[in-house]
Amino acid sequence: MSKCMKQIMVEVPDRISEEVAQYLLNQAFSRDWISLHWNITDVQDAAGELSISDEDARDILHDLDYTRDSNIGINRGVINDYVYKWRKEQEAS
Repeated sequence: MSKCMKQIMVEVPDRISEEVAQYLLNQAFSRDWISLHWNITDVQDAAGELSISDEDARDILHDLDYTRDSNIGINRGVINDYVYKWRKEQEAS
């Protein structure tokens, strides 16, 4: 290990293999990749005064991740649209 490197221990959920975890870590610290991250707090903030549980916010993030338009990506406007859709579904229930 070079002088410019640190060794750390990372706990990885059982559902993620060591190989996938190593790949993701390599990407995260590579100068050849960029990655943008959204958090459940971003979803909850988009809801304004309407309270969204952590679990519901995770569900919205999951939907965002798996149904996003790769030409648009994920941005505040897209998150607002998903929260609006979620809100309408809640009102209909």
